[in-house]
Amino acid sequence: MEAAPAAGSAMAMTGPAGEGAATGPCPCWEYLECSGEVPQSRSGHTCALHKNRYLYIFGGFDGANCFDDLYVLDLDQKLWRKIEASGDRPSGRASHSAVTDDVAGVMYIFGGSGSHFGYTNKRDLCEFCFETETWRVLSNPLEDTPSARYGQSMVA
Repeated sequence: MEAAPAAGSAMAMTGPAGEGAATGPCPCWEYLECSGEVPQSRSGHTCALHKNRYLYIFGGFDGANCFDDLYVLDLDQKLWRKIEASGDRPSGRASHSAVTDDVAGVMYIFGGSGSHFGYTNKRDLCEFCFETETWRVLSNPLEDTPSARYGQSMVA
């Protein structure tokens, strides 16, 4: 049985040429040794890739509480950083969805649930601007549709 990876490590899919992409007939997983401000263990978080270099982690659940924190992993430097964003940060959540728009330079977060899954579902749509590191709410969660939900997915 293989040992668990050390704190700060991450997994990446690489191809036989080592280009960081799943190319060729035999892609494989490898551990990345990373440093910096490593996020604590969690489930139900989202990961969204920006410019094929920056992996953003938002939210998640540790078994008792939902997080509202945002981290980024620079895949070239293998360096984690906690982002202290300004604006209207989304509330803590898990099982939400996220997608990036590289042209607009933003990430969208939608829905999810608080710590009491199924009873604290959300339907807000939030936008994070990569350049300014600012959150803003795009929808009124009390009036807009679709209905509150968790476990859904988004694609760009």
